[in-house]
Amino acid sequence: MDPLAIRWISLAFVFALGALAVWAFADAARMPRAVDDDAQETSGPPAIAVHRPGRSVEVVPVMDGAVLGRSRECRIVLDDATVSKEHARLRVEGPSVFIEDLDSTNGTLVNGKAIEGPTLLHRGDRIALGRNVIVFASEIQAGET
Repeated sequence: MDPLAIRWISLAFVFALGALAVWAFADAARMPRAVDDDAQETSGPPAIAVHRPGRSVEVVPVMDGAVLGRSRECRIVLDDATVSKEHARLRVEGPSVFIEDLDSTNGTLVNGKAIEGPTLLHRGDRIALGRNVIVFASEIQAGET
C-alpha cells in the first residue's frame, strides 16, 4: 500500500477516535450520575432529575409543597396526556423528602410500585409519572443545615 494512503487513513482514524471521545464525554455529562451511599454529600437542597421524553434532563431543587403535573401552575410541568393536571406533591419534612399522589388518574410509581399515601424517597429512587421518569438525586442527611 502507498505510504501516503497509510498516513491519510491513520489521520482519519485519529480524527474519528477524537470525535468519538468528544461525543462520549458530552453524552456522559448529560447522564445522571450514580451516587455512592458512603460518599460524603455536599450541602444544599435535595434535588430531582426530571427525564422527559425527547428533552434533555433537567435538575430541579426540591421545594416543600412542589406540585408535579400537567397544569401550567405546577412547579414541575409535565406535558404528557397520561399525567394529571395536579398529579403528585413533594414534601420536605426535616431531613426527609416524601412524594404523595394527588388522586391522579394513572397513579404515581416509585421504583415500579404504585404508592398509596406519602412515600419516603431515598437517593436513586425512580418516580414514574406517565412517560416521565424522575430520579431523586440527593437526600438531606440528619444533622446537615
